[in-house]
Amino acid sequence: MIEAWLGVLTALLFCLVPLFGWWSGQSVDRTLQRVVRTQRSARFLVTATVVSSAKTPGVASGRAPGTVTGTATGRTPGDASQHGTGLSSATASLSGGAAESSGRMANTLGDVLHWTAPDHSAHTATVSVDLEVWHQGKILLWTDRAGRLVPPPLDSATATTHSVLAGTAAATSAGGLLLITRQVLMWRLMRRRLASWEREWARVGQDWGRMGAGG
Repeated sequence: MIEAWLGVLTALLFCLVPLFGWWSGQSVDRTLQRVVRTQRSARFLVTATVVSSAKTPGVASGRAPGTVTGTATGRTPGDASQHGTGLSSATASLSGGAAESSGRMANTLGDVLHWTAPDHSAHTATVSVDLEVWHQGKILLWTDRAGRLVPPPLDSATATTHSVLAGTAAATSAGGLLLITRQVLMWRLMRRRLASWEREWARVGQDWGRMGAGG
């Protein structure tokens, strides 16, 4: 009888699981949409102009970083002439590696940009390429009202996606917790039933033995 009522209660609660997931998703969506509105009101797209493009380190000095020279090795000119072949190959190897490394650094350094903030203050700084927004041949930057660089604001579509995922996760977790709770209750009920059966069998066995001895 208890198992039957437990099954009915579990079925009713399972019917409420989708409603719980929907409610959770709506709660998360309201919070994230409020964040979207707040960020959109506090972050602005401003037009930036390039002051100077990213340059490979070492170009201004006339050589790539890591280039080996005769004086850098601590040898005399005579030693250099004796070991010219080895020195030339080492210089070529280091120069090639430095050029490749410098190329990667140039891609991440960004450009020196100049922009005017919404409060009409002027700013000039080296900006990472990850923060640059290209639109119709123009460079745009996300800044706050004072002109400080900020990440792009959260968009409404991304907020909706996060809320749907949150609602799905909440419903799945609730369903799993409900199943685990039912299994634990069923296990405890079964243990109590088995213990009751053992006591009954022990009592019946004693009475059975006395009846046999008396016969």
